[in-house]
Parts: sequence; structure tokens; C-alpha cells
Amino acid sequence: MTDTTPTTPQMAFAQFVRQTVEDAREQHGWTVGDIARHTGISRSTLFRWLAGDWQRYPELSKVRSLCATLGLPIAAAIRPLAMAGTPAPASPPALTQVEADMGSIRERLLDETVPASDKRQIRALLHRLARRDVPVNARPSSMPQVAHRNAPPQPRASRL
Repeated sequence: MTDTTPTTPQMAFAQFVRQTVEDAREQHGWTVGDIARHTGISRSTLFRWLAGDWQRYPELSKVRSLCATLGLPIAAAIRPLAMAGTPAPASPPALTQVEADMGSIRERLLDETVPASDKRQIRALLHRLARRDVPVNARPSSMPQVAHRNAPPQPRASRL
């Protein structure tokens, strides 16, 4: 009996991608071309991943797109990219502040109890901020403040 444990990150990630493609075929009837169309990842990139034929690690944005499109946790794709032969960490890595913030925003947008008007305001603010040039040295205090709907009203400055 031979050991099929991947010995390199390329082999481990290729095994993950093969399983992902197989699952997409079974669940959605998708081919590699269909996955490419749905994820925005080129077919050639997907085939390189399938073959374990890459020198630089896959771009995180592409790995995220693959996982998001197919409903997989990003950790499932990142784990094989860790050094092969080492045990996976006991707990997932801590979220960065940006990931935590994006998760909170996503939860609010998906929450059926949040009024549609609140969701429109969140989306409008996100779009406005995404189009805006923010100076590299901007401090959080210089960013626009958004009051949470459950926050107590803030006192207004009186005019003299």
C-alpha cells in the first residue's frame, strides 16, 4: 500500500482543487470552464492548480473567489498551502480587523430583521467610501462617522 499524503504545498493544493472540481461537477454539473466563468479565474490557472504546476503561491483573491463561489470556507483552501507534512493548527487563525469588519457588515446585509432602508444606507456608504480617495496617512478620527441605529443620540454642538 502506498502513502498518498501530499509532500509539497503544490501537491496538497492540487488535491484540494481536484476534490473541489469533482464536487462542483457532482453538485452543479460544472466543468473546469464553468468554474472559470463563475469565479473569474482563468482556465489555465485552474489547470495549473490541478496539476500542482506553480512556483508562486496562488493569489489570495483567486482562492477566495473559488471558495466563495463554491461555498467553501477559505481555511479549506489555505490549509493545503501550509507546509505539507505539518499538522494543521488546532484552531483557525484569528481574523484580521478588516475581515472581522467585513464579516459584521455581511451579517447585517444578510440579516432579514435589518430594515431594507438600513441595508441601502450601508451599501451606499460602502460604495461612496470605495470610490473615495483616502490619504495614506488618514486616521480613523478623520474618517466619516456612522452612528449605529441602536446608539444613543450624540449631543449637538450649540451655536453661539
